[in-house]
Amino acid sequence: MAELELLEYYKKMCERNIILDFQGAISQDMLVGMAELLKNKSSLDNNSPFAKKLFSIFVEMAQNIAFYSAERVRIKNQKSSQEVGAGIIVVTEENKCYTITSGNLINQMNIPNLTEHCQKINNLDKDSLKLLFKDKIKSSRKAGEKGAGVGLIDVVRKSGHPIQFGITPVDNINSFLVLSVKLKEGTPNE
Repeated sequence: MAELELLEYYKKMCERNIILDFQGAISQDMLVGMAELLKNKSSLDNNSPFAKKLFSIFVEMAQNIAFYSAERVRIKNQKSSQEVGAGIIVVTEENKCYTITSGNLINQMNIPNLTEHCQKINNLDKDSLKLLFKDKIKSSRKAGEKGAGVGLIDVVRKSGHPIQFGITPVDNINSFLVLSVKLKEGTPNE
């Protein structure tokens, strides 16, 4: 029976033009491998400015899972072990329009700040996004922060489209966060 289910899943992936679909723990090594796979499966010239934007956005979305997912997984490599985030990331392509969608668990306490941040950056114009990006880069990080807080700002700047987001409660502590952004080849973005 599992064979039929897998066949149906494969057919649905083909129908939806999914060129990359990954679910699980995302380490730095895994991220590098997925980026290489995306480069090989896309029909883009990997050195084109558009391809570089696509790969950059993909990496940022995957890093959001690795760094911020509430679902943590301990992975071991030959030299050490580390805790990374787990989730799902999907890339689709249709008519030179790519959509990168990620999903992961998020602690419900973080929802108000994330929602406010997404709404804010979605409402800014190109110049205001650039100023916010520069301001975040210059500001000092708080203890324990993994980055400068510019990831989603950069995603919106590079894609030229707002980031779509949805949050679905899972239990009393966590919700499932979905982030999605489009990038269309041949349109100006920055």
